[in-house]
Amino acid sequence: MMEAGWSARRVNRQPTASSAAIQAKVALSLGALVSSRTIQRCLAEGHLGSRCPLRVLPLTPTYRRIRLEWFRARGNRTAADWNQVVFSDESRFNLGSDDNRVRVWRLRGERFNPAFALPRHTTPTTGVKIWDAIAYNTLSPLVLIRRTMTAQ
Repeated sequence: MMEAGWSARRVNRQPTASSAAIQAKVALSLGALVSSRTIQRCLAEGHLGSRCPLRVLPLTPTYRRIRLEWFRARGNRTAADWNQVVFSDESRFNLGSDDNRVRVWRLRGERFNPAFALPRHTTPTTGVKIWDAIAYNTLSPLVLIRRTMTAQ
């Protein structure tokens, strides 16, 4: 019989492995068939659950440094200063294939652990892009971007 610690150690090496892949690997290493229910039970005993991974932007070390410098330069601003700022962002919604089907085996509370984060989809696919802005006590209208997004 398998012990929970064994399964937790094995899954942490490959957090995106399916339960069928884990079952095949365990059967190969033990030289005996192991039921999928046993795999599920051992993962549960190790407090591992199948969860959606955190999707992160693939930031380079240079971009991380620049962002940190930006925040440090503005760390002494007051609430009145921030009330004068407008934040805007664009979001893209993928209309093609579903790229959110990947699951990871991790403990509860490990969402922000980089070992369980996956880069966002960045290659061109069919989709819709929208832009919006928010400021103190104000919202902008939601804008559908039909072409390439530029500073203008």
